[in-house]
Amino acid sequence: MAAGVKSKVKGQRSKVKTEGMFSLAFWTYWTWVLSFLPLIVLSIVLSSGCGYRFAGVPTLPQGVKSVSFAEFENQTLEPGVEKELQWAFEREFRNHAGIIVAKQGEGILNVTLNDIHFRPLTFDQRDQVLEYEVALAFDISLTHRDTGNMLWQQNNIRIAEEYSAIPQVVVTTSPEFLQGTLDPKDLPGLTDIQFAETQRRLALERLLKEAAREAYFRIGEDF
Repeated sequence: MAAGVKSKVKGQRSKVKTEGMFSLAFWTYWTWVLSFLPLIVLSIVLSSGCGYRFAGVPTLPQGVKSVSFAEFENQTLEPGVEKELQWAFEREFRNHAGIIVAKQGEGILNVTLNDIHFRPLTFDQRDQVLEYEVALAFDISLTHRDTGNMLWQQNNIRIAEEYSAIPQVVVTTSPEFLQGTLDPKDLPGLTDIQFAETQRRLALERLLKEAAREAYFRIGEDF
């Protein structure tokens, strides 16, 4: 009887050991496969000839690899804002690989700022404005320097940004506020007019950066 029990226990131990070895081998195999999975997927994509390219690296038409910026045109009542917009564009394009910004680029980017307007969004019970929206609209085109041919164009691209008009409704932990230069400790010392003007300026700065970013990635999507 004891010999039979001993044999049974030994058989169970052998079975557990075998199952453990199989489980270890199984997970070792799949760990090895998964470690090479990104390379396998990348090889399939690159060999498929489907026109895949990495995001953020636009391919321009007719072999254009460098661009210059023509003087931005300003059709709005905001004096000097076209200069700020052009600086935002140049910074955005220089911060990405794939397109060279040069004085005599093969392609010329032309931008016309058509509209900038501010409108109230929300009010309190006394009809005091709590939040504003600032929006801009612009046209952009790419022409070939040597031929003068239009390579790409998009009109009436619209970007909007919101901002608080009075300190009482500002969210000091929001990304928009943290990107600015105001310290939460300074808010009580500002009048509503001073605060609104500061927020207006910061919102416009964010809007110009967003316009440049939008233009860059639209060019990348179209080619």
